Amino acid sequence: MMAAPPQGQADSSCVIAPTRDNTERDSEREEELALAIAAKGGCIDSFEQLVTRLEGRLFAFLFRKTGNHHLAQDLLQSTFVTAYRKLHRYNPKYAFTTWIYTIASRLAINHFRRRQPVEAENADWAVDENPRSNLMASEKARGIWGQARKSLPESQFNALWHFYGEERNLAETADVMNKSVGSVKVLLHRARRKLAEELPTGTGF
Repeated sequence: MMAAPPQGQADSSCVIAPTRDNTERDSEREEELALAIAAKGGCIDSFEQLVTRLEGRLFAFLFRKTGNHHLAQDLLQSTFVTAYRKLHRYNPKYAFTTWIYTIASRLAINHFRRRQPVEAENADWAVDENPRSNLMASEKARGIWGQARKSLPESQFNALWHFYGEERNLAETADVMNKSVGSVKVLLHRARRKLAEELPTGTGF
C-alpha cells in the first residue's frame, strides 16, 4: 500500500470533492484542479483525495511502461511522494494530471537509465536514439516548442507535448489527458495543421 504523506490538521483551504457519481470529464478536471490548488495551499486531505482518484490510472500507466507489478507499485509511491514535495512548483494553469503523469514518466525513465549505464561518449546516442527524442534535443526543436506554446490552445499543446515531448503513445496520452483516443487524434491533427501554417516549410512534427 502506498505510504501517505504525514498527517496534519485540515484547514480552511481544504476542498472536499463531491461524492456524487459524475462521469463528465470537464467536471472531473475541475474537481481535480480545485483539489490540486487546495493541496498546494497546504490541505493534506485534498492531496489524499487526489491520490485516491489517480492511483489506479497512474499504476496502469506505470505498469504499461515497466511490465513489472512490483516496480510499478514502487514508482507509483515515488510519484506521489515527489508530487507532494514539489507541490509548490505546480502551476494551476495546467491540468494536475498532466503534471503528475510527467513526474511518473520521468521517474520510470530515470529508473531504466540507472539500470543501463552507458559509456560517456555514447551517452547522447543512447538517450536520443528515438527520432522524437532527437527532435526534443535540438535547437530547432526548442524553437518549435516555443511557437507551439504561443500559438496553440492548451489542449492541443498538451496533446502534442505528451505524444512527442514525453514520447507517449495515443492510449497513454489519452489517459493522461482524461480524453478518448479519438479526441487525442483530433487534437494532434489540429495542432500539427496549425503549426504547419505558421512554421517555415520543412519544420514541424
